[in-house]
Order: sequence, then C-alpha cells, then structure tokens
Amino acid sequence: MKNSKYVRMSTFLILLTTAHVGFANAVIKKKNVVCWRCHGMETLAYREKLTGEIVNLYVNPQQYQQSNHRHLECTTCHTADFSIYPHPDSVKSENLYCLDCHQDDAKFIPYQFSEIERAFKNSVHATQEQFSCFSCHDPHQFKISRMGEEMSDIVRHGNEICLNCHASPINTPGATELSLSHQWLPNLLLHWRSIRCVECHTPATSDFSHQVLSASRSAKNCVQCHSKEATLLTRLYKYRSQEEGQSWFNKAVFNKAYIIGMSRNETIDRWSLIILLLTIAGLLAHGFGRFIATRRNKK
Repeated sequence: MKNSKYVRMSTFLILLTTAHVGFANAVIKKKNVVCWRCHGMETLAYREKLTGEIVNLYVNPQQYQQSNHRHLECTTCHTADFSIYPHPDSVKSENLYCLDCHQDDAKFIPYQFSEIERAFKNSVHATQEQFSCFSCHDPHQFKISRMGEEMSDIVRHGNEICLNCHASPINTPGATELSLSHQWLPNLLLHWRSIRCVECHTPATSDFSHQVLSASRSAKNCVQCHSKEATLLTRLYKYRSQEEGQSWFNKAVFNKAYIIGMSRNETIDRWSLIILLLTIAGLLAHGFGRFIATRRNKK
C-alpha cells in the first residue's frame, strides 16, 4: 500500500510539473508573439546610415521554437528599451554577450563555456577579425546536437556555419579558390561531406573547436586522422559515445565512424563477431562431445 501511495504521489508531482512547464512556455510564447508581429516578417530590415549595409531583423518563429533558447522571452536577452515603437536608435548599440548568462549558471558547467571562451580568444577569428559568438551562432536558431542525430547531419550543420562566410565548395563562384587551397587533400568532396572543417582547422590537442587556426597552421598530416590513435575519434565522436552511454565494447566493435586506417567496417565487424562466437561454440561442443565419448569408452 505504501509503494502504491508513493507511486500515485510521484505521478501527481510529475503531471503537476509538466503542466507548470507547459503553462510557462505558453506564457513565454504569447509574450514573444508581440515581437514576432514585426520581426516575423521576412522583409524586415534597415540600411545602416554610416556603412550602407542592410541589417536583417527577421527572426523565424518556427526555428526559434526549436532552438535551445525557446524557453526564453525576447526581453531576457534584449534588455534595452524595446518597449517603445519605433525603437529608438539607442537600442542599436545594445551589447549582448553569451557568457553573461552561460558562465555563472551551475547547469552550464558541463558545457565548459569558460574554456570555449579562452579558445575563441586565441582564434584567428578573434585576433585578426572582429568576430563574436553571433558571427557563427545565430541565437534565434542555435541548438546543440542531440542524442540520436545522424553524424552526417551534425557534420553538415557544422560545415554550413563555416560556409556562410567561406564560399560553398560546390557550384558557387568561390568554389575554385576553395578547391585550390584544399587540392592537397585526396577525395576532397568525400572529406567535406564526412568531417567538419574544424577537425583540421583547430589544434589537435584541444577538445574545443573554437580556436580556429590560420590556413598555414592547419593540419595537413593524413596520419593525424588515419591511424589507430586518431584525433578525429577523440574529438568528433568522443562526446557522441559519452552522450549515448556506449560501453567500451560497443565503441570498439560497432563504431559507426568508419575511417580508413583507423576504424573498421560495421558489417564486417558484425559478421566477424558472429563467426568468432560460432567458432567458440563449435570448439566447446567438440570438447564436450570428446568428454562424453571418453566416459562411454571407459565404461
């Protein structure tokens, strides 16, 4: 009876918490709709008076609702005086910084944002270009890779961030220049589809892919990836195995990261394992049969 009572109480608390979260999200969404009335229009933009540059003010509501920031009101980050419409020019100078929220909060400690910041400050993007977090990560769309996502989708998404500035390698005006700078790389298109740009353009000893190196300092050593102790496995796929809770055995035998010279083909692995188990079973059966036969002969 006690256990039944505790189960009912736990179920009630879960339902209550779920209802509270759902209600809170509905309230946040309703408040954000006020902003989306204007910023949800794809044509919303203005021309910067000094530079003549077109500044896009469009925010896709659907993409925002799927992002990691979907539980936040717009005014959580945009704290300037946006209550006045049209917004005064003073709000244009609003200085947003990711670590204002992501540094001190205990729930963000596992993501090691402080280490990411240090890596970024040593990046060619920070030392030679005036980049910020928002140069690569759109806060209205950003979402971290989730358990169960295909590795190819993670690679494609990561490379799309780079290709927003560096011309796309296929069917674009900048394709020739980008291809020439990577012509030393065999099977160029296969590499671009299979690994992230940052695997070669960040230090091999770093787990943080934010210290982007200059072209002259980037990796051009094939053995760095195509070897048993490959850095690619320890970076691109390391966190995935941790997130999915794979055991050492599963990572060793059923590793989905097929890289020539490093990992093995998944299908061959499975059949090899089956053949090994059948061989062991055959040896045990043979030994057991010999044992029975010997006992019978003695009798």
